Amino acid sequence: MMTTPLITQETTKGQAICPYCGVGCRLLMESANGELIRVRGVADAPANLGDICAKGATLPEVIHTPDRLMQPHVRPARGKELRPMRWEDALGWTAARFREIIDRHGPDAVAFYGSGQLDSEASYLAVKLFKGSIGTNNTDSNSRLCMASAVRGYQTSLGADGPPCCYADIDLSDCLVVWGTNMAEAFPVTFNRVKAHLKANPGVELIVVDPRRTDTAKYATLYVPVAPGGDIPLMNAVGRLLLERGAVDHD
Repeated sequence: MMTTPLITQETTKGQAICPYCGVGCRLLMESANGELIRVRGVADAPANLGDICAKGATLPEVIHTPDRLMQPHVRPARGKELRPMRWEDALGWTAARFREIIDRHGPDAVAFYGSGQLDSEASYLAVKLFKGSIGTNNTDSNSRLCMASAVRGYQTSLGADGPPCCYADIDLSDCLVVWGTNMAEAFPVTFNRVKAHLKANPGVELIVVDPRRTDTAKYATLYVPVAPGGDIPLMNAVGRLLLERGAVDHD
């Protein structure tokens, strides 16, 4: 069982955005003796209204776990075991390998593949390094695979690169549609807000469309177990019914 350090001096407090899912919960971080000891939700944060899920609340345990990787590890050759290396040596080793490959094969022989977990500043620096210094356009991220298609869909259908709604709209809704996401586990803080709205307003409907009967589906007024790959035909059918019944706001 993980334990956080005992408080032996006055705590220091600061705020940060949770690094996990995309809800954007604002957290109050408390530290003592230079170590994080407690994390709580910020009451006036519009994304989470003071709420916090298990992932955010256990950040101290993640930081203090003995399994946390604290230094670089380098594999000398394919098939060999990873071995620890000092930061200075690892940076020098990496730079030397890049220089060797670029000198032999040119700048397009290397590439950078990032993550949606990188913040804007880190992404900027990575692209600046590879495009500006090394001279290659080989930069990519898993965000292009998981979000670029959604952004294109938003732009085409809604005219902007994101949904034109906000968390406060949950509290004003008469019907909520959760399509293809297990919000209860993936975005628990937002789903807590959905559950609170459903409890306070028994007439509000929750429609869940998902091949799996998830924890989110347990709260559904209507659960639609669409077959895998059947989302687009179902969307087209719903759209046609809305048009035929004059339920579309053309403005």
